[in-house]
Amino acid sequence: MKIKLNNIGIVSNSTMSLDGLTIITGKNNSGKTTVGKALYSLLDAVSNILVKFRNDRRLYIAKKLDDVTEALDLFRIFVQVLGLEENTTNESPINSYPAIQELVNHEYRHNMSQSEIESFAHKLQDEITRVDIDELCNTNFLKYYVNHMIINEEDERNTSKIISEQLRRANAILTELFSTLEKDPQLIEYTRESINQTLNLEFSGQIQPVLFDVGNSKIELYDDDTCCFNVNIVNNKVVNDGKPVFFTSPYKKVFFVDNPFVLDESVYSRIFLRNRIDTDPDSLLNANNIISHNTKLRNTLRTKKQPTILEQTILNESLKKVKNEIDSIVPGSFEFSPNGDFYVQNGTKLKVSNLATGSKMFSIIKILIEKGELGDSTMLILDEPEAHLHPSWQNHFAEMIVLLVKELRVNILLTTHSSNFVLALDAYMRKHEIEEKTNFYRTDFTDSGMVNYVCANDDIGSIYQDFLQYFSEVKMLRNNCLRNVGDES
Repeated sequence: MKIKLNNIGIVSNSTMSLDGLTIITGKNNSGKTTVGKALYSLLDAVSNILVKFRNDRRLYIAKKLDDVTEALDLFRIFVQVLGLEENTTNESPINSYPAIQELVNHEYRHNMSQSEIESFAHKLQDEITRVDIDELCNTNFLKYYVNHMIINEEDERNTSKIISEQLRRANAILTELFSTLEKDPQLIEYTRESINQTLNLEFSGQIQPVLFDVGNSKIELYDDDTCCFNVNIVNNKVVNDGKPVFFTSPYKKVFFVDNPFVLDESVYSRIFLRNRIDTDPDSLLNANNIISHNTKLRNTLRTKKQPTILEQTILNESLKKVKNEIDSIVPGSFEFSPNGDFYVQNGTKLKVSNLATGSKMFSIIKILIEKGELGDSTMLILDEPEAHLHPSWQNHFAEMIVLLVKELRVNILLTTHSSNFVLALDAYMRKHEIEEKTNFYRTDFTDSGMVNYVCANDDIGSIYQDFLQYFSEVKMLRNNCLRNVGDES
């Protein structure tokens, strides 16, 4: 698997292998996180794309049916408000139009699946086109309308025209709805918009370089010679000229972990995000489905989903070494409920928010494993996971990562600027013999001020040399200070 970035963030033009464990090192603000954001956005945008599409299609139809209900204002009054005796008799003209009755009672909102609501919309249009306006105008409904809705004589004479206009508007809404539903049978535009929205959310609307005018940008993902994604970006928007941007995905799941405090996050963060997304008006995409990587991770950690007994049996066999490594740090279990979130050990409950920050990073991985979320079809992206870990725990975390790759065949992309952590990863990947599945990259600035990823598999020493430079600088400063103190004494 390879990902290619061209003018994404501050990354100029780079290709990276993603074949097990990929490690990116570099200074702060050197574009280490960019590839993780890009990779996450592509994979998450198409995860369960058919399920998302069916849900969005149903919501889109329901929204248009709401518009039809508003258009059929008189029918809504007739069915819901008046309560006339004739409404319940077989002789009532409205009983000839059961779909219209269902419409104004909003039964389609909760009681229908995607296929059922679509079938209902067609049935509704059929009824609307055959409504007998003259028959409706000769009912008690018309008398009530004339006596209570404060209309003048001219309105009374034009009641049939009013009803006719409402039916015309309702029919036009449905005709436009069906035309929209038929526009994108291969989900090309829907998928493009899903990728577009996810990229914009993860990059805060700045997918392309901010300081450089580059025109076009591109993200490509390949599995051997098979093109999985081919995404072109102009003015921070994904463009495709009607061509597919997504073909297939080698991963069913993707998680981006960059914040151990996700275990403490409030449930209200998602509400804020909804208001930040401006969806393409021509797309069926429901923008409320586009959530940040932290919100997705938080929801996953708290879900009640558990692997089946068969899956657990398989997991237990593969997880012995990994579980031992994690349990050496966080041996307890987790309990998420409306009464609070707790870490439970030996019957003692500790609020998750009171866990040590380093423990939370181990806890996130532990929960994902226990829920069966990590496997050979998972891409796990870790952004500086060692930031809150003591060097001894960095060593434990490094071995855990290597074992996830070896035992569960999880695909992991991580960034770091810790010399100890890099050394630990280097050592454990050799101990557990996954050298062929491990790739090291460092970020190098170009003359223009942008960044490229440089493979350091054959020159890992250059990574250590970079770390050593800054260690040597402060060591020399310290020695000079000590000498100066000695001279004064």
